[in-house]
Amino acid sequence: MSSPTDTTAHQRSVGTASVFSNEQVVAIVDQRSAISALRDVLVSAYRGTARSIPKTMARFDGQSTAHSLGAVDTDQQVVAFKSWVNTPNGASALLSLFDAADGRALAVMNADALGMLRTAGTAAVATDIMAASDAAQLGLLGTGRQAIHQVAAVHTVRPLELVRVWSPSEESRERFANVLRDKVGVRVEVADTARAAVHDASIVTTVTRAQEPFLDGAWLAHGAHLNAVGAILPTTAELLPSVLPLSDFTTVDDVENARRGSRELREHFGDNLDSVMTLGEAIDRSMKPPADARLTVYKGLGSGLTDLALAALVWHRFQDSLDSKDAR
Repeated sequence: MSSPTDTTAHQRSVGTASVFSNEQVVAIVDQRSAISALRDVLVSAYRGTARSIPKTMARFDGQSTAHSLGAVDTDQQVVAFKSWVNTPNGASALLSLFDAADGRALAVMNADALGMLRTAGTAAVATDIMAASDAAQLGLLGTGRQAIHQVAAVHTVRPLELVRVWSPSEESRERFANVLRDKVGVRVEVADTARAAVHDASIVTTVTRAQEPFLDGAWLAHGAHLNAVGAILPTTAELLPSVLPLSDFTTVDDVENARRGSRELREHFGDNLDSVMTLGEAIDRSMKPPADARLTVYKGLGSGLTDLALAALVWHRFQDSLDSKDAR
């Protein structure tokens, strides 16, 4: 693994801004520190010292999309913008970090790995405050690039005894199960159906590319916690209409992005999300699910705040490593 100060391979300067690769982001930020930074920025957003710049999106060429979002954090005195493009042939993301005091460009970083850490870490924050303290079985629906990060992050806050995996492709779920056993070191079972994967699971994560909803609320165990993070476009959905009515405690990372981007929330709540709490509010007010909650749901759409939190962590740790090197 590269060191944070490996400037030859991974970091160079463009004007005053440092450039970081995916590899360097991963070398600098571990999952536990990412979760801590995410908690802090979500609370800052609730308290009003940090705010998101809402996501924008454009479609082109039928199946391709271009996106942008951002955030300002006056506590850390940084501003971040992330832009990315998804196409049938591939995707990439870049994040720019600025000094909020004088407008200097501080860093540009490849945001693919950062985005996976952010998405998984935010789901772990939700799991930590919403799932039962003894939750130890995860039903995972989806085996794409984000899936292994989701398991690793949840495993950080709830040590998992079993992960049961499903995806539409038998080959994909078998291959993923082997990778998961090797990389995360948890016991893994492969399920033939989505229903079998979530049966009796105390934590469920949906991270698929489903265009139409498929997860039935009747499949979910009493008291389960659901991280629904796969459907992030206004036209896509993973949850059938039977799911959200069961939830006694529903949270999002960012209300405005949820209102704009979640078909599932819009179909259940309409435009009024007053009953949906942000993770930042739940943390700051020490909110917990009702004692006998039928279901808790975290719906993740992505937030410029959470991208900013990890980008700032990368930047500050890199600067600290340079200062330590200079001091020796």
